[in-house]
Amino acid sequence: MSDEGDRAELPRGGAADGAKLMVAAIGLGALALGGWLLHDFLTGEALLPEAEEALPELPEPGEPQERPMVSTGEGYGWTWVNPQPRWMPTWYAVDVADDGARAAIVGHRGAAVRYEESAIVVWPTGTEASLRGVAWVAAREAIAVGDDGTILRLGPGGATPMEGGEATLRAIVATAEGQALAVGDEGTILRIGDGVRPLVSSTDAHLLGAFARGATVFAVGEGTILRIEGDAVAAEASPVTSTLRAVGGCMRGSVYAVGDRGVVLRRHADGRWTRLATQVNDMFTGVSCDHGRVAAVSAQGRVLLVSGDRVLTLPSGFDGPWHAVDGGADGPSWVVGAGGRLATIEADHVRTRTAGPAVPIRAMGAIGGALVAVGEWGRIVRQSATGFAEAESPTESGLASLIPIGEGRLLAIGDFGALVDIRHDRATLLGTPTQSSLRDGVGTAEALLIVGSGGTVLRGPPDALAATVIADAGDLWAVSGTPAGAIAVGDGGLVVRLNETGFHRVDCDTQLTLRDVAHTPAGTFAVGDDGLILRIDGDDCAVDRRGGPALHAVGLGPEGRPIAAGDGGVVLERGDDGWTRVGVNVLGASIRTIWRRDRNV
Repeated sequence: MSDEGDRAELPRGGAADGAKLMVAAIGLGALALGGWLLHDFLTGEALLPEAEEALPELPEPGEPQERPMVSTGEGYGWTWVNPQPRWMPTWYAVDVADDGARAAIVGHRGAAVRYEESAIVVWPTGTEASLRGVAWVAAREAIAVGDDGTILRLGPGGATPMEGGEATLRAIVATAEGQALAVGDEGTILRIGDGVRPLVSSTDAHLLGAFARGATVFAVGEGTILRIEGDAVAAEASPVTSTLRAVGGCMRGSVYAVGDRGVVLRRHADGRWTRLATQVNDMFTGVSCDHGRVAAVSAQGRVLLVSGDRVLTLPSGFDGPWHAVDGGADGPSWVVGAGGRLATIEADHVRTRTAGPAVPIRAMGAIGGALVAVGEWGRIVRQSATGFAEAESPTESGLASLIPIGEGRLLAIGDFGALVDIRHDRATLLGTPTQSSLRDGVGTAEALLIVGSGGTVLRGPPDALAATVIADAGDLWAVSGTPAGAIAVGDGGLVVRLNETGFHRVDCDTQLTLRDVAHTPAGTFAVGDDGLILRIDGDDCAVDRRGGPALHAVGLGPEGRPIAAGDGGVVLERGDDGWTRVGVNVLGASIRTIWRRDRNV
């Protein structure tokens, strides 16, 4: 029951945090002071040694705080319950505007949002390619780059694609109004303006991060540090051979590069890079200016503050991958990562801007009025007075369905025959008669009917289930009804009617996999691949709708009409004129289950 699109996948080369455009000015009279001032202008850093006493002080670390952004309704009476403020995909890059009031965030499968006026706004991109870097190039315009050479100008009117070649682009920085420089795989370096122009690179190593200061851009990658000035690309000596995944810093002072095996490098005014003692072995994925100091984040959930050669860890309250960080001298900095996680770095603590488990859910139920959900890797999510939280689970097998089997009791079923007895205060693994993956079931504490892979059918009470197999049936994905009379659907358009002792097949004249089935007052409906919806009446089947994303769930909607949902966040409702799409925006999340309690769905 894996869904790689939802997993906290760290792309090769990680993700690069954006770096802001920095513009310096110099008067004609200053040129008379000598070449060292000219160098200061070009590089944004003084050749004079930095005074340690001038470096920002590191704070006493505070505990992380959870203050999620406020969720909003998503139309048609739908409101986000978990996570808060809404489900979001894995994010790979962030760029905070110079004024600190706006942030552009991009990620998995073309997802993009911007934070402005204290709200998250979806930024349509029109692409399925994962976006790995983003940079503001004007007050209301950003450029995003990503897989397979994707380049998009994002503006108020939407996204405009540009030709970027075939190499995946990992990072981008603004270099002037409306212009940027992007780096990526196989040493790719592109200048982006009205068009796209490649630079001759001195390496074929993958370049994973970039940072602009004045007219100079630093790029880092697989054992590589480059300095780019105009069209000239020069290598700088690195004290390590480790992969470097990000580079950044503040408007003045040292530049820092971070990467694998806990590496944090500092570039001094004379161009030397030295390694800092971090005492950790994390994979650092992002580095940026933060409140005048520097912040680095890692794939292990670490947030590191750096000032000069001094380092300090801020507790983040998250042990999953952070992919990028970006901020400025006045803060706060934004941190983005796996599972849609967002956070800001305040003066002395990390503030989580999202709340609730961000894990793939496959089924829902309730105990004592409190919601319970189960999903991948045996995860169990429970609702309490303060929100949702993961609960202890006795298994790592994916859990696919929840069956109410008595007051205050749910039976979760899943991969490798997993049977989990869930009560209000515990979850216990039960014995199983099969190693087949179990997908759905109906029944009570006295009698159950459960279906699964390879045509597996289980019958009996929870502690005495017996397994049978329907020959040549393939996988059975869903069942609806009671143990005395139910209908199950599965691979290759299979529809079977089941009772307490046997079964018979229903010919529905389709080879498409059916993934869910439900009895409603309007009839019995099965849904599946290619947007197929079948209406089943006795032993007769009719196509009610076909076309579009795969549908994984069907049930009764809040208005008492049948609804179906599936990939890409599609939600359909059946009315007098057939099936029409409901305007529910879940940012492309795949919807896997529909559960109704009273009038709430």
